[in-house]
Amino acid sequence: MKKRLVTLVAIVALVALVAGMTVGLTACNDSDDWDYISEKGELVIGITYFAPMNYFDTDGTTLIGFETEFATEVCNLLGVTPKFQEVNWDSKIVELQSKSVDVIWNGMTITEELRTNMDISNPYMTNRQVAVIRKADAEKYTSLASMAGAKLGAEKSSAGERAIADTAELSSNPYSALEAQSNVLVELKSGTIDVGFIDIVMATASVGEGTDYNDLVMLDSVLIGDGEFYGVGMRKDSPETLAKINEAIKTLYDNGKLLSIAEKYGLASALVAQD
Repeated sequence: MKKRLVTLVAIVALVALVAGMTVGLTACNDSDDWDYISEKGELVIGITYFAPMNYFDTDGTTLIGFETEFATEVCNLLGVTPKFQEVNWDSKIVELQSKSVDVIWNGMTITEELRTNMDISNPYMTNRQVAVIRKADAEKYTSLASMAGAKLGAEKSSAGERAIADTAELSSNPYSALEAQSNVLVELKSGTIDVGFIDIVMATASVGEGTDYNDLVMLDSVLIGDGEFYGVGMRKDSPETLAKINEAIKTLYDNGKLLSIAEKYGLASALVAQD
């Protein structure tokens, strides 16, 4: 009888332990992502390097750019320290979910597919996908029709890649999916591809006279895809984090700080009003 009583007590204790663990896990899952971020005291910001968004200055050690300054100002308002970390753009959702980073803040085009996997801030900037070619091919490639059979390139899992697939004149062309938009320019310069499609925001700052790619030109008459909007991506179901970032963006828009940063990088005309 005594043995049975001991066994019964042990079973009851085990059930109580499991129940306690379940409650603890539930409480953990119910807490907003903002608790996790604020307790750390830093916001880990997932980026890729490209001008004018996030790039190094001429000394090669200081990170600058529109998104760099924008994100830093938001962090100042939120009382956390920004920590910028390079990510593989194709793995950005995994990086968020695994908590390698807390946000994706790098000229990220808002799509319905991304909305199913992350929370996204209100839009803050417009964008389009534009063709970039070698200056020597300026007479060869002047329109979508003239690009039939040309070797194309775009960043993997990017708006540029989707736009190529959705453009009838280009969808059957030879195509290279590259790790980053910066690689598109490298491959284009080397002759591996004939036409690259990147964000017009990047193309405006990165190619042509006075840049490292002065032998490349942007064909602003060849735009593909629909009009796009940039947003900040964060982990799914993080309402407090989303609300705080949206509020901070609006504050910076209302006080003119966001416009000042945009003007510094030639992006003022692309800003989206924050209602």
